[in-house]
Amino acid sequence: MTAGTIQIQATRPAVPLLEPRFADLKKSLVKPDNRAKVEESYGRLCRVLASDAEFIRKTGPAMIPEIDFNSLVGKDVSGSPQLPPAFADLVRERGCVVLRNVVTEAQATAWEAELIEYTRRHPNSGGFPAHDPQNWSLWWTRPQVEIRSHPRVLAAMACVSRLWHVADPSLPVDLGSQAMYPDRFRIRHPSPDAAYTLPAHLDSGAIERWEDPANRANFAAIFEGRWQDWDGWEAGGRIHAASDLYGIEASCTCWRSLQGWLSLSHTNTGEGTLRLLPNLKASVAYCMLRPLFSNTIDEKEGTIDDTQPTFPGSTPGCTQFFPTRDHHPHLDLDKSMVGIPLVRPGDYVFWHCDLVHEVDRFHPGTTNSSVVYNACTPLTPYNVNSLVGSRKAFAQAVPPPDFVLFEYGVEKECDHADHGARQENVLCEEGLRALGLAPFDTNAKGLTEGEREVRRLTNEKLGL
Repeated sequence: MTAGTIQIQATRPAVPLLEPRFADLKKSLVKPDNRAKVEESYGRLCRVLASDAEFIRKTGPAMIPEIDFNSLVGKDVSGSPQLPPAFADLVRERGCVVLRNVVTEAQATAWEAELIEYTRRHPNSGGFPAHDPQNWSLWWTRPQVEIRSHPRVLAAMACVSRLWHVADPSLPVDLGSQAMYPDRFRIRHPSPDAAYTLPAHLDSGAIERWEDPANRANFAAIFEGRWQDWDGWEAGGRIHAASDLYGIEASCTCWRSLQGWLSLSHTNTGEGTLRLLPNLKASVAYCMLRPLFSNTIDEKEGTIDDTQPTFPGSTPGCTQFFPTRDHHPHLDLDKSMVGIPLVRPGDYVFWHCDLVHEVDRFHPGTTNSSVVYNACTPLTPYNVNSLVGSRKAFAQAVPPPDFVLFEYGVEKECDHADHGARQENVLCEEGLRALGLAPFDTNAKGLTEGEREVRRLTNEKLGL
């Protein structure tokens, strides 16, 4: 057994075989001149993962960077608060951050109470699981609309969006502006029941990470044997990358640069909340290279085998990628996945779109674990198309296009006299823009050529 490898276990389940064309895709990932470099880099990567997993295990929830939003005094070109440079570098390394006190505890607690009361009035509106509803397929309650358009929430989103950068300023991307992506909310009750669970995964694409040329190009350094040089925060290649090649209606048709949620409750580590793998570069490199090294029993894992149509964790037509203990053993998920630290009402948790994450199987706490999902979706041509559909859904108080299959309930929001899809619930002008109800300023000072162009394109597509 060579350094940086682990012993293949005879009991490991076989990786599902895909269509034969996926073997051809695998062969195209690494050029012949780079083959030896990729094999060397993979062995080195496996050693790094082993060391990092042990460090993560020892450090625990403290691996997740956190900072008080009120302490951020610097302003970027958009006027948003800035993360201190050294702290921003730590966030980029670990791929996640907790912003404390984005809104007041009193405001967040009031939102939770209103959501609980709304679901009490409308118990047949789409809670899951059916026997004990905890995740609600509702999009247009008043608290959700207010949260998405709250000035400090938008400022927080603009702040963390600037963790990304664009190498070419002429590209049509505006990281400081949002194309609102309506999502659901969770009110998870304390329970020994593990019915509500979500294993380790990545959203917004599975096989698309390899199959779509624009998506695959984002990981070029990894397939050249230079995973340590991979820049996971360069946005230029993301703006046209497809996350769904198979026309799945229940998929994310936008680029969420950072996923995130606002906490509405006091939730301690392990109390039915989020778990993360805070090691962005190495974990992504491994997930992308793993299909090339998923060899048969008794073969060295440090040797490329691109003969089989296997992409472990990826199923065509499923837009979530699932790394597992069996097929991604070097991630050492038992050590490297950690629960986030305690969050309070008003705290905001963000994580990179490529970061492995999961949800606690159990909730042994004494209070609800409540969050409203609200990801960063910067202005890009891809995201503007999503915004057009979201604005139409808002006008009709119906599920956004990505969630038409998730309307589990008998009742519909548009039938509720107290639904929140009303313009008076949008709290600020920037919130109106994010929902497609007001034009973006194309003449603002400091805009790059690309920012100006994507704002113009957005206004044009929205007819503003």
